[in-house]
Amino acid sequence: MADPHEIMLECVNLALAGKGHTKTNPVVGAIIVQNGRVIGRGFHKSFGGDHAEIEAINDCEEEINGSDLYVTLEPCSHFGKTPPCVETIVKKGIKRVFVGVVDPNPVNAGNGIEYLLKNGVEVYVGFAEKACAEIIEEFAKYIYKKQPFYSLKIAQTLDGKIAAKDGSSRWITDETSRQHAHYIRSVSDGILTGIGTVQADDPALSARFLGLKKYPYKIILDSSLKISTEREVFAEKPEKCIIFTSRSNFDEKTAKIDNIRKTGAEVVPCNKLNDGLDLQNVSDELVKRGVLNVLVEGGGKIHASFIKEGMADKAYVFIAGKILGAEGIDSLASLNINNIEGCKTLSDLNVTRLKNDFLFTGKFYDYAKDIINLTERVRNRCSPE
Repeated sequence: MADPHEIMLECVNLALAGKGHTKTNPVVGAIIVQNGRVIGRGFHKSFGGDHAEIEAINDCEEEINGSDLYVTLEPCSHFGKTPPCVETIVKKGIKRVFVGVVDPNPVNAGNGIEYLLKNGVEVYVGFAEKACAEIIEEFAKYIYKKQPFYSLKIAQTLDGKIAAKDGSSRWITDETSRQHAHYIRSVSDGILTGIGTVQADDPALSARFLGLKKYPYKIILDSSLKISTEREVFAEKPEKCIIFTSRSNFDEKTAKIDNIRKTGAEVVPCNKLNDGLDLQNVSDELVKRGVLNVLVEGGGKIHASFIKEGMADKAYVFIAGKILGAEGIDSLASLNINNIEGCKTLSDLNVTRLKNDFLFTGKFYDYAKDIINLTERVRNRCSPE
């Protein structure tokens, strides 16, 4: 018998091919095995499209009756954009289903497994749980909080500076780090920054990876509507540009808003909060548009605001072996932390060497842990002896 753990890890790799294309749906990978041989593979390719299980079934050119199905996420048992996958699994005569993790969506959580068991399918739950859970953390946050999953991306010196005194920041990190950053961009639904970064660096906010150019949503927080349509964000795919600004601008700057909209970009009114925009309001608008996986590439003020509001979920911190000193611009603005007990501590910390730089990744909140705990509870209730 093939090793279920190893096959599930291959399913995870398949699932990642759908990253950035599924909107409010989770990424999922599936493999069908017959007599020890893989006869079908599939992943969820796009929002509203066939789920991974159906893609894998359709990929089979051999008889699948009596086969084993491996899938990173519990098969769905409800009607959504597509019919329930569990019904097709039963009809096709699949004998055993190996599930990576349980679906955190309460509409399904455990129900898909119970349906399969009641209809004579053997179900085994909990394989490569950490890997299967981590690829759907964005989906889990959407289910639990109806908010996008925000990852902060910071490129800084050893002493925590993101730019020199004159504002110059190109390039603190090396080409290898920048390529890795473009990979992270390429699997994100959107890239968020502030007007200060737009004015200082004039970024295109596109992604270049493996010779391909991708266009996540370009999300700009601009409370005073200072942006010019001559900026690079309007040069390509301006229809993927979303500018959030204060509601008062819709009375005071109607001509400028009309001019921006003529490019194809969207201007969205937003509530103000303190000296910036209300991030909950921004989040609600992004969710409406199916933008769930957001990479935040702002300055110190933007990053600090996401941390203070409790909306930052993950951090990618690229650190170069350079020092700028006190004159440099800090990577984070004030968090109003006055003692060591108030420190923000990241969990699941990983460190990767990238040629001349280091990449630190960590989580402000571990949604994967919640998914794994749910999986354990359902496994104890539903799995066969």
